[in-house]
Amino acid sequence: MTLQRTLGLFLLLFSGLFLTACSKEKVHITSAAVVNMDKGSGNFDRILKICFDKPIESEYYHKVTIITYENVTIKGEGRIRPLASQPDAKCHLKNIYLYINKNSPPNARELIHDYVKPGNIRLLKVQLYFDKPEGKEIPIDEKLFRDL
Repeated sequence: MTLQRTLGLFLLLFSGLFLTACSKEKVHITSAAVVNMDKGSGNFDRILKICFDKPIESEYYHKVTIITYENVTIKGEGRIRPLASQPDAKCHLKNIYLYINKNSPPNARELIHDYVKPGNIRLLKVQLYFDKPEGKEIPIDEKLFRDL
């Protein structure tokens, strides 16, 4: 394979990757709230409902900070994927217990159950990114909600 042909192939692949990474549409967060959808199991008693200006058609990454009136702080992050069962849905439901990680406060599950509930949220910050941030990337959208 000649150098020119190799270089051409490399540029073609690189431009394809670049276009794929930039092909995601910019979406905006319109609302967020903590809701209770549990019917007795205890696994879905703390759900974060995040709504966007249009249905999600690509995978995005988000970060969340929840602060209650008692100053219980829960921080988490993860992917937001298109909904296969409801492709036209603008809202996504995220189980708040899944935000528990190694940096969470001790007994985070009990703190979420006792304090992170509708009507007790002082501040909720949601940041949306095209991909998982590796450094100090600026979010494509960021919203701050108070008194939820």
